[in-house]
Amino acid sequence: MSEPRDPSATFVTVVTFLWEDEARRRSYHFTTEHVQVAKRMVDRHLSLPHEFVCVTDHRIEGIRTVPIDWRKHVPGTCFVKLMMHRPDIAGLLGRRILYLDLDCVIVGSMDGIVHRPYTDAVFWRNPNYGLPKRAFYQGSMQLFTAGARSQLWTDFDPAETPKWINRRYGGAEQAWISERLDHDEATWSDADGVFGAGRLVGGQMDKGISELPANARIVFFPGNRMYDQPEVQERHPWVRDHMVTPRHGATM
Repeated sequence: MSEPRDPSATFVTVVTFLWEDEARRRSYHFTTEHVQVAKRMVDRHLSLPHEFVCVTDHRIEGIRTVPIDWRKHVPGTCFVKLMMHRPDIAGLLGRRILYLDLDCVIVGSMDGIVHRPYTDAVFWRNPNYGLPKRAFYQGSMQLFTAGARSQLWTDFDPAETPKWINRRYGGAEQAWISERLDHDEATWSDADGVFGAGRLVGGQMDKGISELPANARIVFFPGNRMYDQPEVQERHPWVRDHMVTPRHGATM
């Protein structure tokens, strides 16, 4: 019997989502320009063979788009992202998938993030796990072979699951990942250069960063904030050194 092919050595599809949801009110609004910024960051920092794809019902110039499957949508949540765990998703997105939330700033090479020893799935271990209502996994970044964790799609009932999903963890979609998967998945952490930007949670500062660590590769801004908000950049001034925001209309 031949050895299984190492998915870390294959072409990867970098995927993000853009959707509209009136029930999910935030202090910012994602646009197709944010998707363009994300693609430029990925193309700058990922030298491995890849394609950038956005799952959306919008048309975005220069980017391949895939229509959203709304069957798992729950208003006000991010469960729509479970689409990428459909058992048949390889036909739409490809065999090896790297998912990124749009609220990220890529500051270093992504090659070490994508090229992992043989494993069919990698998740970001939530740096704030242990604080009240923090999930074990943070859903902002995921790397997996298509279909590898399809129970995240097949076992989710949009009418029933949301009634109990936050019993132990907060975050809805990431609570579901933390409930449905064992806590021994391969993970990224700050040792891999993956960070969350610091914020106040219930009056307590979380475990995120303010200054940019020397080994940083990618930083996410979870919560009700976005990297191009002036108040966010005031707290994290390094953002301006690593990207140009769509608000100011310049290119990277």
